[in-house]
Amino acid sequence: MPSKELSREELFALVWEKPTQEVARELGVSDVAIAKLCARRQVSKPPRGYWARVQSGQTPKRPPLAAFREEVDRKRRETARAKTTGSLSKLQQQFYEAALKELAARGVDLGGSGTRGARLPVLHPDLAAQILLLIQNRGHHWVMEGRVAANWSHSVQSSATSLVGKLLPLARPQLLIFESDREPSRYTANGPAVFVRLTAHLQERIASLVRIVRDQKLDHVVMPLMAADHAWSARYLYAPAAHAFLDSTLCVSATEVWVQSARRAWRDEDPPERVATGRLKLREIMPIDYMPVREIELPPSVSRATVKPYRERLEGLLEADRVYEMISHATYAIERQVPDDKLLLADRIWFGRERPFRSAREALARIEDELADWETELEAERSALAQSILGIEIEDIVAAENRGRFLRLSVTGVTLYASDKGATFIISGTRFRKDGTLGKLQDTLNLHFEDGR
Repeated sequence: MPSKELSREELFALVWEKPTQEVARELGVSDVAIAKLCARRQVSKPPRGYWARVQSGQTPKRPPLAAFREEVDRKRRETARAKTTGSLSKLQQQFYEAALKELAARGVDLGGSGTRGARLPVLHPDLAAQILLLIQNRGHHWVMEGRVAANWSHSVQSSATSLVGKLLPLARPQLLIFESDREPSRYTANGPAVFVRLTAHLQERIASLVRIVRDQKLDHVVMPLMAADHAWSARYLYAPAAHAFLDSTLCVSATEVWVQSARRAWRDEDPPERVATGRLKLREIMPIDYMPVREIELPPSVSRATVKPYRERLEGLLEADRVYEMISHATYAIERQVPDDKLLLADRIWFGRERPFRSAREALARIEDELADWETELEAERSALAQSILGIEIEDIVAAENRGRFLRLSVTGVTLYASDKGATFIISGTRFRKDGTLGKLQDTLNLHFEDGR
């Protein structure tokens, strides 16, 4: 049966009946095509290690197919499109383009997001949410840096606020909006309100925290909110005169979710103000009782079979590291003790208008800048490759035996260091306490791969 003719129910039954590679072979397509089809039709796939558990005789729990989800999302998108008013002022276009440039620099796919004339395009909810939060968090900085050609004033703030209001109907399906449960006053206006970007990854994290709350019989647990994925607002936008110096956490109980924040006072000697939002029912956000929990148990070492699909990429990284080290050593071996004023004098005496000495110094500075960019790219590749090999992502919960003790971490960083003899994977994160709650201490897990070729 061609993959295009499969219903969601048939696709769900296939991917939970046998491994993806076998399903792809039967349908005459690649396993990547099956993965894309599952993502497009919102069909969950078995987690890592599922088929190994089946082969060992276990019967892992199979989640139900959320048959209603596609229809609900379609109606939400249609409602969002109907509510969207598209005309943007020239100032609003500058804020919008500044947001797109930052997202492009982060590698976000921006297909179809350019403005059409002066009108706001119909955006995917997740992309609209990212743009909205960027404008909230970074709008004032763009003006101060000159990326938006204006002086920060009440009218400029109002223009950016209006743009966020136009994005909100598009982004709403991908946002959790926590409103303050206290009465507005002359000091608090209509807020605070906290916008949180609701991603599939965040849903998995919430499901993991709910399980901890239920297993340990806790009242609730908390998870720090990253600035890139949430924003605080009284009227959609930060303002310098009432900037929210907030340390925000997402609180998760067995049935509800809400946000607590500590707002730092203007005067250092004053205590911070505690701010809490109203609570949202988890069952109104997602099918919490059927959500798969993403907690990954790591082996004590990385096997050759695990690394094999990524060997060429690993060897390419090792070669890039060697080239970087060679160029870096050559660059810093160049004599740099001659002051700039002597270089200028030598240029003037020996070469007149030509400036070979000065040009050489400027070329050296350019090489140093390029080396810094190269180092950043290498570190990004180390992290991406390590995550691919280990099958984990930032903010996943991982567990493993480490130096004779059992350790559970909420992952904040993953990297690797490779050599001809193998590689060392380093996973850093926030450590869970013995009672199952997330603590504040940082720790690391080290996994080794020995290349026995």
